[in-house]
Amino acid sequence: MRRLLAALLLVLAFGVAQRAEVSVGSPFGLQGGVRFPLVPLLLDGRAYGGVGLEAMGGGVDLLLKLPLTDLYLGLGGFYGTGPALTFPQEGRGQGGVRMVLGTWLNLPLPLLGVYLEAQPVYYLTPVQSFGVGLAVGVSVGL
Repeated sequence: MRRLLAALLLVLAFGVAQRAEVSVGSPFGLQGGVRFPLVPLLLDGRAYGGVGLEAMGGGVDLLLKLPLTDLYLGLGGFYGTGPALTFPQEGRGQGGVRMVLGTWLNLPLPLLGVYLEAQPVYYLTPVQSFGVGLAVGVSVGL
């Protein structure tokens, strides 16, 4: 039943997606996902899955766009099969919540965006600890 629900949510996310994204960095190494509008020009949702050297998993984020800027803030959760890619190394966990502090880089490329994110993380499992991750990504779409 869980797999069916996850598959339905994934199909729904791809159906309403505004952008497809690929990023390198936190939390799993290499991520792919979709970004879709929840409130036009103000709030986006993002669903992603990823794989890395030590872990694989997925997560979701809510991203609040700051008007008249290229900045956005977000809050999300993730869960994986191994330790996520953040620092410090000794406190990494498999699942938790994270904040997203991101910006779009101003490149003159049609339908293509490049973004940079810092991600403070609070791990909930298997141990409770803090970490910080970074990611750089490419986004394709409207």
